[in-house]
Order: sequence, then structure tokens, then C-alpha cells
Amino acid sequence: MDQQALRALEACCVQEEPPFCSAACPLRVDVRAFMAALTKGDTRSARRVLDRHMPFPAIVGRLCEAPCQAACKRIEVDSTLAIGLLERYCVAATEQVLKPPKMPAKGGRVAVAGGGLFGMTAALDLARKGREVHLFTPAKELGGTLEEKFRSHLPDDAFIQAASTLSGYGAHLHFQVRLDADALKAFAQDYEALCLDGNEIDMAGLPFAASTPDPVTLAVNDVGCFGGGAPNGPDFQVIRQVADGRRAALSVERFLQKVSLTAEREREGSISTRLFTSIEQVQPQAAILPASGAEYNSTEARAEASRCIQCECLECVKQCAFLQEFKEYPKTLVRRVYNNLSIVQGTRSANTMINSCSLCSQCTIICPHDFPMAALCRDARERMVQTEHMPPSAHDFALEEMRFTLGDACSLARHQPGMDASRYLFFPGCQLAGSAPEQVSATYQFLMDQLQGGVGLLLSCCGIPAQWAGDEALFQETLASLQATLDAFGKPELICACTSCLALVRKHLPAYASTSLWEILAALEHLPPECRTPTQPLALHDPCGARDNAGLRASVRQLCGRLGVQLHDTTMPEELADCCGYGGLMQFANQPLGRKAATVKAGRSEYPALAYCAMCRDNVAGAGKASAHLLEYLFPGKAGDDPLERANPGFSLRHENRSRLKEQLMHSLWQETAGDAPAHSALRLIIAPDLTSLLESRHILHEDVQKVIFHAEQGGNYLLNPENGHRLAKYKPVRVTYWVEYEATDNGFIVHNSYSHRMVLPEALP
Repeated sequence: MDQQALRALEACCVQEEPPFCSAACPLRVDVRAFMAALTKGDTRSARRVLDRHMPFPAIVGRLCEAPCQAACKRIEVDSTLAIGLLERYCVAATEQVLKPPKMPAKGGRVAVAGGGLFGMTAALDLARKGREVHLFTPAKELGGTLEEKFRSHLPDDAFIQAASTLSGYGAHLHFQVRLDADALKAFAQDYEALCLDGNEIDMAGLPFAASTPDPVTLAVNDVGCFGGGAPNGPDFQVIRQVADGRRAALSVERFLQKVSLTAEREREGSISTRLFTSIEQVQPQAAILPASGAEYNSTEARAEASRCIQCECLECVKQCAFLQEFKEYPKTLVRRVYNNLSIVQGTRSANTMINSCSLCSQCTIICPHDFPMAALCRDARERMVQTEHMPPSAHDFALEEMRFTLGDACSLARHQPGMDASRYLFFPGCQLAGSAPEQVSATYQFLMDQLQGGVGLLLSCCGIPAQWAGDEALFQETLASLQATLDAFGKPELICACTSCLALVRKHLPAYASTSLWEILAALEHLPPECRTPTQPLALHDPCGARDNAGLRASVRQLCGRLGVQLHDTTMPEELADCCGYGGLMQFANQPLGRKAATVKAGRSEYPALAYCAMCRDNVAGAGKASAHLLEYLFPGKAGDDPLERANPGFSLRHENRSRLKEQLMHSLWQETAGDAPAHSALRLIIAPDLTSLLESRHILHEDVQKVIFHAEQGGNYLLNPENGHRLAKYKPVRVTYWVEYEATDNGFIVHNSYSHRMVLPEALP
């Protein structure tokens, strides 16, 4: 990712766009922060916001016409916030809190002709920047026409305090100076730059200046003369004088620095904002009016400020457990990813974050500008794997599980018994085979009975764990194997039970026909004769893998209707569905976050869960929510069994289920044997339930424990604790080293503890 791509991605996220009120304010006052402070009753912090953004807050805060109010998002719910009145309350209730710093003196003599708010603002901004500023006014004090028009609205010493502020920054004030054409022409010659306050000077009569300033730079000639400030007429606006003064000061600064006067100035003054703010959950609330009819008291101000909805986007963060966990939003996250990828030497602190995304794209659907979070994290993983900067430990277990599924113990590809060709090929997917093997077997038998032309069976894995892990080489190898199988079967139509498998095949093998099991079943005239109607209402939890497949989701709902399910949607249904924690290998790379994601998904409805993704069913069940798979109602097990009571099988039982499913199907359908079981599988383990949960959390399979004990007992390679008779052994089958503390008994081996490490240490240097 280069800087240009980084900037393009950052621009997709609108969270840092100004809120609507601040965007409408020519001074870009942070109204959101101002309101937040007042809501807390912290008037000093609110005043600090005004001091930071407003020149002369005691004046501007009282007189501002508040163009921000017309842009207030609250008006779409009930009525706009009284921002102007709240600013007046704040400056009346507090003294100055923050004095913006002054930069070191750097030369550049500037004359400001006129003492209205335009001239005062230009002089203040330039003095703060370290310029030598001289302000000239024909009046006895500052203010220009403000002194006449608004004296009753201001404290008696308002302009005296303004003069003191200017002097405090080093500005030189000259009162009762005649500002005729000759004087102004002399200023233009004697000073390096000149600002003309249109509130006190008629620029139309000046021989060296245009009567209409440039709308962007406010330049009135090409030798450093700038003018602005609203005239004293019906269109007079205090805020325009201040905004023009600030714009003119910036132009003078650029002129003195000899840089472009026009470059990158489109974001000055009032602007439009791309910020998206949802008001769906905002409740109407009556505006708080001052009891006095004029000014707020502290209680009223706090109550009115509390109506602010604190406009921001964060729509993705509100729903995504991953973004909440790392306290990021897309714009900050992409910067962290970029920095992580750019490190040559040093700690890559964002590795865990990059590996923790579920890659489900829910945030992209929610985002008003389609931020591609999943693509960003997946590409980062792939690049880091290719450059060997991603430790394999994060995804090691998931990839070993995938290899096991692809191995001889689990994989199977056969034509329908008695046939040598297949019009269809049923592909249940690795997780359904591991979670509900009985339903896989029953579904396959039903498909053979209902579909003509032969239905083959493929027990395997599509390879998506490798893609999620960023191991592109392994993914392409697995994909090529799947393609070779389809070719060998005569390119049948692939019937996928897993939504992720279907999405992957359609994206990476588009030349091969594929469809969803749910669409096939919904199109059949009759449901399985043994199907069962749930006895209670259920909430349908759509999987993230079905996000882009509306037809599939509709077929599931049609099947539920035919089954008579009292169906309810979750709070995030259909294309908005969140991940259960399995996607992107989240639950392997970051177990606590995986559990949190499952808990969030489980909490999307008060009703028991109905899923049509095996991992959604199992993870939601693991989060404590009663959960069933749709196939368990279409092809129920024993009479009286309640699918909602089935527990999460866990990793070890999934392994066993896949192996047994292959063995059972080969024997019952093709009258074949699956081959001899490995010798270690005969070992009988005795494991307490608490230890079973611990091993599950450590990603240690019962088979791993069997291998360690078998290896130790065969060679006598273990340590013996003479006090309790426990044995401690280790074994490294492939890359992970496993340790097991166990005890040999006549009934089997009692397992007391087990742990592992997945680090790969570099070879020692010579």
C-alpha cells in the first residue's frame, strides 16, 4: 500500500468529517465539544472551546448570528439547538480560560486599516503568527460600526479588553488616524502587506485597489493588499467580518511567505460535510427556553445543551465487536495497518489487530461510503505472510484443522452409489460435517432420492481458512484440488450447504455451476417426511457468508415458512448480519474477542436461535443461547431430542465426527472401509469436564493428547513424579510442541493437564 492508496482509503471514512454545525460555522467552532462540556455543567471547558476558535469571544460569542443553528441535525427530530444563546450564556458566565500561544517574531510589517471586527481579527491572527502588526483606525476605540449597532449587547469594557488582547500579542494600535486615499496609499508603500477593513473604508474610491476583493484570497491588488469586512447595510453580519478577517490574515501570511495564495483553500469558511449521522434512535425532546425570555441560567443552559445528539458516524463501530475491542474506526485503523506494514525493523504492534478481524464485511455494508475493511485486513495478512513477517502461531491451529479435513481421515469424493456420473455434487463443508454428521448423511440420502442424474458426495474443505490466514499459496493449492475434483466428476453442479463455501466457489471458480442447498430444498415439491416443526418461536440468525446472496436468504425463509416456524428476525438480519466469531479465524487468533463476537450475535434476539450455518449454530450455542440448525428440523434425530439443547461440539468432537462420517458413509453406501485407524486412536482418555474446556480454549485436541501419550509410552520418553505417579511427556507431531501430564491406570489414561507452544524459533547462527 503506497501513500496514495492510503489517502484514498482514509478518505472513505467520514468519522473525522466536521459535524454539520461546525461545518456551517465560518470559524469552525467545535460546537460538539462545546455542547458536551455544557451538558456536564463544565462551563470553563465550554469557554475553552470558544477561546480556541473565536477571536475576541466576549464580543463574537455575544453577537454571532449562529449560522450553525440552521445546519443542526437535531432539527430533523424536533427543533434546532439554541447554539447562539448558549454561546452568549457561556461568555457571560466565564472569563477567558485559554490564551492561544504566540509564535516567535519573524518580521514582516503589516498595516491594518480599520478597527472593525475584520481589522481586529486580521490583526490578532497576524500578531499571533509573530508578524509586526500596526492597526490604524479613525475612531477613539476599536469596534467600528459594532460600537454603534451593538453597544447595548456588550459589556462596557468589551473593546477596551479587545485592545488589551491585541496589545498583549504585540500589535501596535493607532487611534484617530485619518484613513483617506493618500494615507492608505502610503501604508501600501511603507508596509509589506496591507489589510483594508471595508467596514470603515470605502475601497471603491481607492486608485490602487479593486473595489471587489477576490472571493478566495480577498486580494484587491497583486502587491500585498487585501480587503474585506461586511459593509454597514442590511446584509451586515458580524460572523462575516470575523471570517473575512481570518481569511485575509491567512492570505497575508502566504503572501509574506511567498507561497500560493490559492492552493488548498476550499475547506475555509463554511463548507459541506460528508459526515453521516443516524437519527433513528434519537428521541424527540422539547427545546428549553429561557424563563427570563432573554438569557439562560446555568440549569437551563445545561438542559438545552443536553439535547445535542453529538453528531458522529461510527455506524460500523456501533455494531462491530472487532472495532470496539481495538477502539478504532476505519480511518485510524488503516493508518495503523499501513504503519505496521511499513516497519523494516522493530515491533509490529498491530499484528494481533490485523489477525482479529472476522473479514465478514458487515462494516462495509453499514458504512455510508463502503469502507473495505475486510479487504484491507486480508491483504495485510497475505502480504505479511509472503514477507515472513506474520508469525504462524495465530492461524496455525486453524490451518492444521483444515489439513486434517483435507487428509485421508476425513476427505471423500464419490459418485452416487451404483452410478458412474454425477449431475450434482453435494458439498456439505467441513464445519457442518464436524457439527452435525447425522444431518449430513440424511440430507445426502434425501438429495439422492429427489434429484435425477446422480448426486455425488464431496467431503472436504473449500480452503477458505487458508485465504483468511493470508496463506495464498496454500489457498491456491486447495482451490486447485477442488477444481481437479470437479473436472474429474465431469463438472457437476456443486450443491453447497455452507454459505462461505458457496461464495468462495462463485468468486474463484465462476466457470463451474454452483447453488445453495437451501435453494435446492426450497424448490422441491415436498419436504422430508420426517421433518419436525419447532414448538416455540425462533430467531433466524443469518450468517455473514450469506450477506451477498439475497436469493439464498429468501429460500431459507421460505423453508421456515413451509416448516411452520414462528420466525423472528434478529436486530441485525439478512445483509446486516454479524459474524459469530469464526469468520476470518477470529476465534483462533483472538479467543476472547471470538467469544465476545459470538455473545453479541447471540444477544441479537430474545428468542432461541435458528441458524443455517454450522459455526453460527455452534458458537451461538457456546455463548449460552439455545440454538439449533435448520437441518435438525428438516432431518431430526431421535424422537424426543430437542435440537435447541445440543451443546457446542468443540474442536475434538468435530474431528471425530468428520472421521466417523466418512467411515459410516463408506461402509453404508459404498460397502468400503475407510482404512486402518492410527494406532494412537485406540488409547482411552479420561478427562474431567473442566479440563476439557481448558484444552478447548488452548486449541489442544484429544487426538493431540493421544499422540503425546502414545509416543511417550512406546519409547518410555516421559518424566515420572514419584510423589503422585504422574507422568509428563512432550511430542511435536508437526510444528506445535504438546506437553501432557497424565496418569496410567487399568481403565485408561487420566489426563491432568496439557499445554503447548506454537513458536518457531530461528535456527542458531554459526
